[in-house]
Amino acid sequence: MKGIWIARLQNLKRKPLILISMTIMTVIFAYVLSGSVGSKLTLLIATDESKMSKEVLERLQIEEDYAITVLSEQELQDTIKEKRDTIGVLLNEKTYSVLADTESDVVRNLSLNVETIYNELAFQYQIIVVGGESKWKEVEKGLENPAFQIKEASMDESKVFRYDGALQSLFGFMLYFVFYTISINVQFILEDKRSGVWNRLKLASISRFQLYFGHLSFSYLIGLVQMLLVIFVFRFIVGTNMYGGLWKVIVICSFYVLLVMAFSLFVISLVKTVSQSSVIISLLSVAFAMIGGAYWPLEIVQSDGLLAMKWLSPIYYGMEALKRVTIYGETLSDVWTYVSMMLLLGVILLAVGITLLEKRTERYHSSE
Repeated sequence: MKGIWIARLQNLKRKPLILISMTIMTVIFAYVLSGSVGSKLTLLIATDESKMSKEVLERLQIEEDYAITVLSEQELQDTIKEKRDTIGVLLNEKTYSVLADTESDVVRNLSLNVETIYNELAFQYQIIVVGGESKWKEVEKGLENPAFQIKEASMDESKVFRYDGALQSLFGFMLYFVFYTISINVQFILEDKRSGVWNRLKLASISRFQLYFGHLSFSYLIGLVQMLLVIFVFRFIVGTNMYGGLWKVIVICSFYVLLVMAFSLFVISLVKTVSQSSVIISLLSVAFAMIGGAYWPLEIVQSDGLLAMKWLSPIYYGMEALKRVTIYGETLSDVWTYVSMMLLLGVILLAVGITLLEKRTERYHSSE
């Protein structure tokens, strides 16, 4: 097994481009598509210079969820026309307008927040007009110390859709690109079997267990290292908010790498050449990313057919578990269904893949 690791390390040293390129592409895609602003929503805001609009702007600037750029009304209109993916807000004395190309949950939540601020300020002005500043201070004090204790509880947190663009891009592209990295490394088993290296190693008193364990453990480590590099870059350099779930993300990634490694082994057990394996992996990885929620949240998908196929995608289990322990603040026990599915499928695919490979070894050599 030690010899296998040395050979694989030497090969990696000679050809490090795949690992480096996949890691860099993950960082670039996730950083660019997340807007490089963490979990903040970028807003362009213009006011009519009235007292009300200025106070609404001040309240919005205090909130940590928004990255605000103040423009004139004309500049806002021009920018929205040029960049249709941006969101603008026009604040007037009594009304407001949210300028966006599409109606989404983000836009609706923003509108609700702005409307709430307007209502609160209107209530404050009305109290001041009737009773003066002193009366408002009394009311404000009463609001801070209500006579009745109100307990708030959501209906079902697991059914509330929460979206974080930074984490959606990070997790999606990380799971997608590591699929390639692991698959390419697992293909060395097929190369060794077809070239005869596998049989020569067995003649050198190396057991089948050592051969498989050497190759698979190296592939597992390479995939996990790539994911850890990406996670640490975004957490400690870019500053992406992981909602206190960093260690849970690492645990889930370790199970995901096992599943992808097992799936890759299963694929090479069904084909005769490395080129065939590469084509199948390329097609399936894109399909799995689409139906597994890597490119977009599955909550916005309307097709029942696509939603039904999500269970076929290894990426779905990893994506859902990662979002649950970060955005939704759930524990590992809460996402045990997804973790156990990754573990179960991984073990099954490993067993089936190794069995098929052993049965097809003679056929590989006869096709040379």
